[in-house]
Amino acid sequence: MIALIADVHGNLPALEAVLADMLRFDVDEVLSLGDLANLGPRPSASLKRIQALEPLTIMGNTDAYLLEPRTAADVTAPNDATQMFLDIERWSAERLDDVDREFVRSFAPNLSLERDGLQVVAYHGSPRSYDDPLRPLTPDETLDDWFAGYPARLYLGGHTHEQFVRRYRDAIVANPGSVGMSFVKAFSADDSRNLPVAEYALLQVIGGEPNLYLRRVPYDINAYRNAVMESGMPHADAWLSQFT
Repeated sequence: MIALIADVHGNLPALEAVLADMLRFDVDEVLSLGDLANLGPRPSASLKRIQALEPLTIMGNTDAYLLEPRTAADVTAPNDATQMFLDIERWSAERLDDVDREFVRSFAPNLSLERDGLQVVAYHGSPRSYDDPLRPLTPDETLDDWFAGYPARLYLGGHTHEQFVRRYRDAIVANPGSVGMSFVKAFSADDSRNLPVAEYALLQVIGGEPNLYLRRVPYDINAYRNAVMESGMPHADAWLSQFT
């Protein structure tokens, strides 16, 4: 059985909750779909905890920012929260040591895998770009473009922090959700809240067919809040206001 994790974002209490839940199952492989450490209070510790699992690992957009932090000039559509994100991204990058950076550099842009007769393509946003926002209702015609040149029966990605399984042509597309920043839309399309729930998924291949199990486990939100406040992370109060 393969455990699928994505979008940990330096949230070590959420990651530990997921790893504890995994012990209930016969997990023999971990596939990490990116965005592991940035934008959280424990970037280095989260990377080291994940590296110890010896996972297959995909490069996410915020993983890339750990190696080359963004500036305001890199943001195409800035808003009121842009400076907060840029400051936290740079702070997160500064928390890494050389071992952490070497690990991040090893992340693949995408992976094509075969497991027990099942062809799998793994990515962060889409196989063509870690920035592509693949969602449950993204039209098949858009996916035709994004998946061109990457034939598979199962497509696995993260990035949008939305846990889902959907059909695409004769294939399945899935997102295990976010370990560290599982969010729901609250009052408007521009207003979301992060829940004290860690999301991941399990993949079992039976007769060449994918069987996906979406998991949601609670974690200690107070431990996360304390980690943010104790870490020296910039904009701590504003950041925590996003968490319920």
